[in-house]
Amino acid sequence: PGDSYQLAFVTSVDTNATSSDINSYNSFVQAAADAAGIGSSEGVTWSAIASTSATAANTNAVVNTRVFNMAGELLATGYTDFWDGSHTLGVGIDYTEYGVGKGANVWTGSNTDGTGAATNVLGNAVANWGESASSSGNWISRGTQSTTVNYSLYALSETLTVPVPEPETWAMLLAGLGLVGFAAQRRKGRLAV
Repeated sequence: PGDSYQLAFVTSVDTNATSSDINSYNSFVQAAADAAGIGSSEGVTWSAIASTSATAANTNAVVNTRVFNMAGELLATGYTDFWDGSHTLGVGIDYTEYGVGKGANVWTGSNTDGTGAATNVLGNAVANWGESASSSGNWISRGTQSTTVNYSLYALSETLTVPVPEPETWAMLLAGLGLVGFAAQRRKGRLAV
């Protein structure tokens, strides 16, 4: 099997954070991924990196392996690294589902370890937000704001696996390389005459 990884993005569109139902945020980020062609049509499920009173971000958006942003930059090597308060120095979740850079305020309702921010979870009158371009703890907990304001959300993919070529693909590749080598050898022989 190929290597496993997960992807994270900041939504290109904004929403308020008045709902206390984590499913509304999961649906929002899934719809964003679907619109970009990286969601349901590809068999990929996305979850919001967000906390409500009933669900913490670190249990809703489960990190199982290495996590990259949509520019292919490594954010974290696994669960512990993702929720230790910071990401790889200088790397934020600052690319949208379309791979476009976006510095944004992002609803999280979370503490830096992915737990719910007590009275500042999504669905309450005021909630925690983060900065998408930050790699410090500010990525998830920068300040608080009225949940009626529209901010982006973060999305995390399920675990994905790099496909391993089928034996037929390897055979075709080797045959193709053999033909290229044969043609080059033949051409070299003609030039020598």
